[in-house]
Amino acid sequence: MLGYNETTLNVKVFIRKMTNTAKLIAVGWCVGLLSVGALVDKAWAEDECSFGHRQRVAVYQAGAYADFQKVFRQTALALQRDGYINAKVPLSINYTHDTAGAYAALSEASQGGCIEFVKDGLYDGNWEPALIDAKEQALRERIRKVGDIDMVWALGSIAGQRFADSSLHTNVLVMTATDPESAGIIGPGEYSDKPFIHAQKERDRYSSELRMFYQIFHFKRLGIIIDDEESNHAGQAVPVIRDVARDLGFALNTCQKDVISADAKVAHEAFAQCCLELAENSDAVYLPYGMGADLNNLYSQLKPLIDAKIPTFSQTGALEVENGVLLSLADIELIESGRFEANVVEEIVHGKKPEEISQYYFAPLNLALNLHTAKLIEWKPDFDVLIAVDRVYQSIDSMLSH
Repeated sequence: MLGYNETTLNVKVFIRKMTNTAKLIAVGWCVGLLSVGALVDKAWAEDECSFGHRQRVAVYQAGAYADFQKVFRQTALALQRDGYINAKVPLSINYTHDTAGAYAALSEASQGGCIEFVKDGLYDGNWEPALIDAKEQALRERIRKVGDIDMVWALGSIAGQRFADSSLHTNVLVMTATDPESAGIIGPGEYSDKPFIHAQKERDRYSSELRMFYQIFHFKRLGIIIDDEESNHAGQAVPVIRDVARDLGFALNTCQKDVISADAKVAHEAFAQCCLELAENSDAVYLPYGMGADLNNLYSQLKPLIDAKIPTFSQTGALEVENGVLLSLADIELIESGRFEANVVEEIVHGKKPEEISQYYFAPLNLALNLHTAKLIEWKPDFDVLIAVDRVYQSIDSMLSH
């Protein structure tokens, strides 16, 4: 977790603090896992879910997204390793819950375990506003009238906004929400201010990476590519971006187009058009989450920015850096994010309420740098940047593929 408020954030200090924090968190996790391990050992000698209270789970998401798939997979795998999900459930490092037939197979095989995924329990809005509403209402009606759901996994900021009102008296875990406080999902603080609700919080993550980007380049005009639907802005940390811009005194050049769309072609074209427009009036460009970046053609999309010698930073992570973005800072596979969520689920099974469990998550973030992009924009990284980098890419994959 990166929680620094200094406006003169030095990259070297930034990374050192991040590392020290990670060490402290690791100690805490070891203590927590030892406690859970003792309970697991006791439970093996008993029948089915003698860990505690079985949780019947439904899943709600506004649409398919890589980070939703990753955190679902890593959470489920961790729960299966700990014995809370049946060993026969077909989970793997490639499991994707929202591909055809995957959830149905998961639901059937999970019956009888401590964590059961209810039949027809995946409520996916496919990034269509009307369908997002309809799926929300269908899930709410099922919880109220059928009563076969004990827990909702709400994937992403939109899902968190839809199910964080406590009115259903059902446990809700908000996973991978970009900034749940600014999104209005949850109030400030380590513990939830709402009964039944728990939201993972990466404290100051996005403000910190923006401050680091600013410390390196001291830009006066930052371009950002955001969706044309305001309801998607919280998931892109737009409120955080605006707060940092006011605090540090740089202007925002906003390109607002349909970059979060179920239609990949529409999103890709919108993203490319924004890159072209922002190349005309930006000193640097920050790329929030979205579906617009086409990894197979990202170099072509970014080329107007690269030709204009404009540095770029990806909110998403190293895959975009590998394909042409200059920098990123992210937990690449969300393994630890899933482990965190699994621990929350396990504590609820053992009898804790969501609001009694810490929401603070400290991600093991990796700084990624593409040296080929740096060369193309004629930027020579300082030594402090180079020693802080975890992943270095010497080429641009999306350029080589053509």
